[in-house]
Amino acid sequence: MSGHGRRQHHRTVDRVAWVLEAAARAPGGVTVAELARTVGAPASSVQDLVNGLVATGFLLEQHRRFRLGPAPHVLNLIAGRVVPRISQAELDELSRVAGTPVLLTVRVGLDAVYLARGGEDHIPRLVPLADQHLARPLLRTAAGRLLLAFTDEVERRGLLDELAGHDPEAVAEFRRALPSIRSSRISRSEGLADPEVSALAIPVTDGPVVTGALALMHRRSGRSERLCLDRAASRLVAHLQEKRA
Repeated sequence: MSGHGRRQHHRTVDRVAWVLEAAARAPGGVTVAELARTVGAPASSVQDLVNGLVATGFLLEQHRRFRLGPAPHVLNLIAGRVVPRISQAELDELSRVAGTPVLLTVRVGLDAVYLARGGEDHIPRLVPLADQHLARPLLRTAAGRLLLAFTDEVERRGLLDELAGHDPEAVAEFRRALPSIRSSRISRSEGLADPEVSALAIPVTDGPVVTGALALMHRRSGRSERLCLDRAASRLVAHLQEKRA
């Protein structure tokens, strides 16, 4: 495809991704029959995929149940900076400094996924989003908008072309906000994903590369939460700069 074309899904790739995620979310492993129901494909086709994934270390088999294997972790180690490295203790410290819950976020395709959270979350229904690593639409979250803003330009254009097919208003609004997000290195979501939640995101970097985002959350109650989030972000940025100095 051209650099500006829409990215197309591939059925086999989609099935492999679904199989790996299903295995990752099942501590006791999953059977081929369970995977076939998840993928919506014949068990024989899923068995062929599973055999290949076991052979290459992406899945492990034990008692006819399949768990995520070591290969994805090895690829992360080879890449060196795919996933931001922030410990739970560090996240809790960042939350203390900010005075808000802090969620570590990465982009996975067209979604923002929360890897971990620091501090006490005062909005209980948001807790599973981080603890279960549930996907959220990029353009409906502060962290997703920030991560998309700092995605390679050619890739970003392709992603926006695809997103425009089912959320053209959000794409148009994001394009208007893009220069400001890139210049300020701050992104906001005021009720976009949840009408009762305001969020602000700042980047996590590895050298000059943005590898993730830190999202700060606040319950919406008027204009005051915007100022609270601005102050929280300022404290957090100053703290991070001091640690790097």
